[in-house]
Amino acid sequence: MQFLKKWVARAILFTLLMSPAFGQTDVQHLAVVVNALTHPDLGISTSLSLIDLAEPNEKRAVENQVIPLGNVPSDILIRGHLAYISNVFSSNILIINLQRRTIVGEIPIRTGAQPQSLAFVDENKMYVTCDAAHEVHVVDIPNRNVTKVITGPFNKPTGITLLNGKAYVTNAAWEWDAIEGKVHYHDSSVTVIDTTTDTVLKSIPMPTNAGGIVNDGESTVLVKTTGDLNLIAGNLVFIDTTTDEVRKTVPLKMSPGSFAINAEKQLFIQGGWQTPGLLIYDVVAEKWVRDKDDALVDFGGGSGMTFAPDGSLYITYPDWTGGGQDEVRAMGTDETLLKTYRPGPGADNVAIAQIVPRPEDINDDGFVNVEDLGIVSRYLGESGVDLRGDINADGVVNVLDLVIIASQL
Repeated sequence: MQFLKKWVARAILFTLLMSPAFGQTDVQHLAVVVNALTHPDLGISTSLSLIDLAEPNEKRAVENQVIPLGNVPSDILIRGHLAYISNVFSSNILIINLQRRTIVGEIPIRTGAQPQSLAFVDENKMYVTCDAAHEVHVVDIPNRNVTKVITGPFNKPTGITLLNGKAYVTNAAWEWDAIEGKVHYHDSSVTVIDTTTDTVLKSIPMPTNAGGIVNDGESTVLVKTTGDLNLIAGNLVFIDTTTDEVRKTVPLKMSPGSFAINAEKQLFIQGGWQTPGLLIYDVVAEKWVRDKDDALVDFGGGSGMTFAPDGSLYITYPDWTGGGQDEVRAMGTDETLLKTYRPGPGADNVAIAQIVPRPEDINDDGFVNVEDLGIVSRYLGESGVDLRGDINADGVVNVLDLVIIASQL
């Protein structure tokens, strides 16, 4: 009898694995847009819009205001079918299942800390810059809680990028003086953290108001400083990650806006109000491809920017009046306009997601593991529609569902 049970189990597994449908998934290619405008008088609140990049019709491609967000959404990270969005004044990170279009969890951040930028250290750990607390919080992703707080020479930590086992955090170091009604700028810097031990290694001095930060994937971190947005101009600063020293500083003679780097190590920079247009700097050759005299004016003035795997650039253009003129423009590698989409109000940030359905991740923690097996086991034998644990959607929770999860472990 025991032999027969084993034979039947193996036969079921073989039949399932040989099935043409097994392992086949419909991948969704999405642009995920954070709409950051809140305007109670117009009935507008923060939300998420999704753009189906495979849909040729620009209007039908957009799902607007799909999911409500928190108070002042700041950053978005995508991992698989889950999106993580920090909310500055809601003191949390929302977790969204992009496949099901629903909020599946929340990571609480200490009230008043004001979470800003997010970075995945590994599949279990995330860093969160908290500018009001002058700290970096360490998040346990599976358990959805803060396990450690990194303190040190932080002064309004804002941006973060990870490279070669280290995290690089920008410290904008500005302070609003309510009495004088103006901003005071202090000594800006980049703090270097060892991501294995979560200890601060070094503080690197920066020009005024260091904010944006990216890396080239090899040995260089690039920092964008914006100056005081008036008399002090911005800079582009190169940090050599082998020595953690400033290797080069490029004066921009303007206050730059958002920036993003592509696979060819070209940095695309919004020229700001002084230099309308999109500029391009070649990081390898260390020279301008398009400077302020040759800027891409049709793509200037954008807010968020990100590159898709095919090299196209997606740029958000928010309408902060609530007038509905928000746009996402897709620019091809030939620097031409591919498409224009109409997202929700205050389209401020954008990320690209390739969503592979993961029905095996029953508890939406981003992993397929024994916890998911345990959930299916609790529902074995139940039948009906929309059952938790019915992985293959055949109307019953049975051994086939267990086999599917086991195959993904």
